[in-house]
Amino acid sequence: MDYLSFIGVAIAFAAILGGNWLEGGHLEMLANGPALIIVLGGTIGAVLLQTPLQLFMRTMRMLGMIFLPPRQHLDETIVKLVEWSRVARKDGLLGLEKAVQGEADVFVRKGMQLLVDGNEPEEIRHTLEVELDSRERFDLQASKVLEAMGGYSPTIGIIGAVMTLLILVL
Repeated sequence: MDYLSFIGVAIAFAAILGGNWLEGGHLEMLANGPALIIVLGGTIGAVLLQTPLQLFMRTMRMLGMIFLPPRQHLDETIVKLVEWSRVARKDGLLGLEKAVQGEADVFVRKGMQLLVDGNEPEEIRHTLEVELDSRERFDLQASKVLEAMGGYSPTIGIIGAVMTLLILVL
């Protein structure tokens, strides 16, 4: 769990609430449903205009990683690697086929399948490096979607504020 993310969000909310209170505002002034709809809906709409659906969905799935990054179970991985090496030494590389089918990690499964299929080490390394580069590029694109959302939100927030002022004036 990433405690700094929680602390950052708590400080941001405390600053907003504290500034509102110091200016004599009330909590109800911040809880404005129409403004929330304008900002969130406008931001999501603007991002959807420039983002493919698959990338947008990947970005939304990755949001949980801000507070709960994926855990690496290194002890379990070491135990698996030792077991796989025993199987390979005893039964040969074809003996790893059962382990390939039972592996949950897609990346590891792909590498093991390449190994079982008899590919050369250089070819396996190259294929897995291309896979990693592809994943990294896709994840960076997802981070760019969040960056775009951060850029659109203030602008749409100003549009919502102007609309509210126009409604009050008229």
